[in-house]
Order: sequence, then C-alpha cells, then structure tokens
Amino acid sequence: MLKKFILISILFAHLGCLDEKQQAEKILSNYISKKVDLIRNYSMESSTALWNATVSGSENDYRKFINIELEFNKSNQNSSKLFEPDRFISITQNVFTNEQDFQMLKTLKFSGLITDTLLNRQLNVLYQAFMGSQIEAEKYKELMMNEIKLWQAFSVLKITIDGKKYGSRQVDSIRRYTIDASLLKVISDSLQHEGKALAPDIIKMVKDRNDFANHFGYSDFYRMTLESKDQTPEEVADMLHKIEVKTHDQYFEAKRVVDNLLAKRFKIKPGELQHWFYNDEQTSYLPEKFKLQMDSLFADIDPIKKTAQFFSGIGMPIQDVIDNSDLKASPKKPNINAMINVDFKNDIRLIGNIQPTYDGMGQMLHLGGHASQYKSISDNVPYLLKTPNYMLSEGVARYFESLASDINWLKSEVSIDDKKQKQLILVCQHLHQVDRLFRCRRLLVMADFEREIYRDPVQNLDSLWADLNARYLGFQFPERKNECYWAANRFATSLSCTNQNLVLADVFAAQLQHYIETTVIKKANGVYAGNKDVGAYLYENIYRYGNLLPWQEIIEKATGEQLNTAYFVDYLIDDEVDTEN
Repeated sequence: MLKKFILISILFAHLGCLDEKQQAEKILSNYISKKVDLIRNYSMESSTALWNATVSGSENDYRKFINIELEFNKSNQNSSKLFEPDRFISITQNVFTNEQDFQMLKTLKFSGLITDTLLNRQLNVLYQAFMGSQIEAEKYKELMMNEIKLWQAFSVLKITIDGKKYGSRQVDSIRRYTIDASLLKVISDSLQHEGKALAPDIIKMVKDRNDFANHFGYSDFYRMTLESKDQTPEEVADMLHKIEVKTHDQYFEAKRVVDNLLAKRFKIKPGELQHWFYNDEQTSYLPEKFKLQMDSLFADIDPIKKTAQFFSGIGMPIQDVIDNSDLKASPKKPNINAMINVDFKNDIRLIGNIQPTYDGMGQMLHLGGHASQYKSISDNVPYLLKTPNYMLSEGVARYFESLASDINWLKSEVSIDDKKQKQLILVCQHLHQVDRLFRCRRLLVMADFEREIYRDPVQNLDSLWADLNARYLGFQFPERKNECYWAANRFATSLSCTNQNLVLADVFAAQLQHYIETTVIKKANGVYAGNKDVGAYLYENIYRYGNLLPWQEIIEKATGEQLNTAYFVDYLIDDEVDTEN
C-alpha cells in the first residue's frame, strides 16, 4: 500500500492543481500518445514476419519471426528507426518490457481513477500486453519456446502408412474417401503415438501458463484469458450448457443416421464403430453424391473472383486485399486459410488454398468476412482498440461462410434451375443440421476440456477426455491413464482458450443471419446480390467500432438483443425459434 501511495504521489506531483482523476487520465493519455507509434511498428513488423513464414513455410523464416518475439521481450533499448517491412530485427524493444512503465499502468488500473471509457479500455489493452514480459526473461523464453515447439510439431506432422509418409492434407483425403477401416486405425494409432510424445510438454505448458496467471493474482490462465476479453468462465459455461442441452437429442438422432451410413460404408455393424471412424469437425458427413452436387455448383466459378464481386456488390470492396494475398490452390501449399492483419485497411493479407468447390467457396467467403471487417474499422477508433473482439470477428466470418450453403444466397449468386433448387434445399438443411451439430458438439468437448485442464492439469486427463466424448458425442475412448488421445489433436498443442469463442461465434453468426434476412434484405425479397444495404448495416452497427465497445453492447446494437442461443439452435434442430435464451 505504501509503495502504491508513493508511486501515485510521484505521478501526480508535477501536474499541480488538477484533481487526482484529471491527473491520472492526463498521465495515461500522454503515455499512450508516446507509445502508440512504437506499438504499431512492432505489430507491423511481427505480422509481416508471420506472413513471410506462413507463405514460405521455411524454418528460417519461422526462426526470424520467433526472434522478433524473443528480442522484443528481452531488451530495454529504444530505437527511432523507421519501419522496414523486410528487416527482421525488432525496433520497438522497450514498449512492453519496462518494469517502471508496467508498475505505473498497474497503479492506474487499480486506482479507480480512470473513469473515461476510452482511456480505461486502452489501459486494459496495455496492461495485458505488458503482463507477458514481466516475468523473468529465461522463464518467458522457456514458455514461448515450448509453445512454438508444440505448434510446429503438429504443423509438420507426418504419418507413416505402409512405409510411406503422408502430410496432413493427404491424411485428410485418405480419411474422407477410404473404405478400408484398417487405414483409419493406423492413422488413429499414429496420432495417438504422437500425442503420447507431446503430452508431457502440453501439461508443462499448462502449468507454466497457470504460474504466469498466478503471478498476477488469477486462479489459472483460463480465467485470466477470458476476463481479459470481457468474459467470465461462469457466464461462458452457462451458455455452453444451454447449447448442449438444447442440441442433445437432435445430435444423437443425427448420429444414429451417420452410424448407419458409416457401418454400411465399412461393412460392419453400427455397434462396432470406434472413435476413429468419425470425421473431424472440418469434414462433412454428406453422402458422396450430395458432396458432388454441391461441388458442381462451383465447378465453373472462381471462388476468389466470386467473393470479390459479392463483397463489392454489398458495398464492402476487398479487391485490394485479394490483390495483396496468396490464395491460388497449389498441392505444395499448407492446408491453411487465414487472414494476417499487418496494418488494418493499409495492409491486410489473406492466405489460402482455394479450389472451385463448395468448401473453397465457404473458405473464401469466410476470409472475405474477416477482410471486410478489418478494412472498415473507423479511423476515429484509437489504434489500441482497433482489433475486433475475436468472437465477434469470427462470428461475422462464420456468417459469410454459411452463405455458401444458404439457399437465398445461392439463388442470388449461382445459376440454379427449379428442380435442382428443391434438391439443394434438402442438402443445405443437412449441412446445417448434421455437419453443424457434429462441429458444435466437438467444440463443446474441446471447450470443456480446455477449461478443466487449466483448472487441474495433474488430474486423469484420459478419463476426462473419455467422459466428455461419451457425454457430448457418444464416442468411446479408453479411460486408462497415459493413453493420451486427448493430446492427439491440433487444438491440444495450443490450448489458447478460444474454443468456447468458436461456439459463441456460431451462435452470433446465426443471430446475425436471422436479423439480416428478416430485416435488412427482406425489402429486397431476400436478394443478396448487389444489396448495399447489407454492407451499410454491417458497417454502421458492427464494423466501424473495432473493439471500441464491449462485444455484448455491439451485439445488442446490431440485432436488438443480447447474444441469444435460440437462432443457432433453430438452425441446428429446425424447430420454431424460442426467443428465450
């Protein structure tokens, strides 16, 4: 308490007769003005390095990206050099590492004197940014290197089948098309083997992150992460539980249908199905003839051009972003679809492996959703508050992605005769109800596992994984300790506390789609093509704010109500919407 009082006294001494609140806000405002350009430079340099590493896939470029992060967090030197995108040395090394700056921000944060909304939100962003470098340099480096090691391990994972090594794209293709059950077992066993090797490092990462969170007064890393994003674990758990309950019966009905199809495909009884027979959350359960039917819609369409035309038509042009991107399909490219924000509307880049298929169209619309949002953030929003809330941003992108299977959008954008239209309505319903049910329930497993491993990383994680999969998916995993099936997943190598936001993003996407289709495009008879009202609505109610407002306020402003699970559940179970949460 004495230390805090002395620091406040020093901070306020030179500001004379201003009251404490005015003094505190003046100090913070001046500090932000001095640091924001340095922060922007660091962000641009780091993002450019990440782009180069992602496009090239070379270990050398990844090492350059890693070195930026490590150098940035170990030096106390300032630099006034201009930003050069291709020079991989950090020029802003003193932004988040100065302990006196951190103590000042900590004092201001907990003083209760910063009541200006804009300043307070920027203070929270700065405080969180400083936290990472306030632990011992060697501990920070060890934590970061372990995270990178795990991320790279799954990124370059190869699986050996009959003496031949296969990458992730090839493995996905095998799983999608094979009728040989033994191949699926080989893949599962190989992933489990890798999981056993990675599990100790994953548990260590969780413990280290929890120690880091404890250092700042949080019970664990999961709570710290959620609370930094205007969420609480209790609120999130309550909403996920509601989704689980409302989708439970419909999911297990859909699973019975899928079980019969899989049993027929592999010539076994439904009761003989094991967890390795089921698709991952990215792969459709559509019968092959329906997959081909959906793909045929886009066989003569370039999803990249179509996306550019669509967004231009709704008043959200993104051609400049596409021109600055790497999207053409190539067998040598990694199976990555991502947006890298270098400098908002000045420099946004997309990377993808986009093919003229249904999946390619959905992926491109998803990327276009991200690009249109980041391009449209108002210049009046302070730099520290430009980056949109992750859940909202992903929800917008998921909304646009879903249009690839939305009959209203398809009628506007793709040539469909009346006979084919009736068939497609049934296919699209399947996509909404079966595939999204499986995706949703898988994400619920991951979200619960993520929360629980941070709560207690030394518990029997195999038993936890088996229980969650049985409860949410009806998949049977062994409960014996050290089986480590839980570690044989890409999500387990990051455990970034985002899975709950992927579920909530789907909830928001459904709510957004319902509002747009019943309000915004209703007066145009449901037509999307060339409807600039869609772009105007998104800009005015969501895009322009960035992270200026809490995500709850933006959702209520955009849709007239708080985040509501009813629309998402309705898309999944095809019942009348119950507007009660």
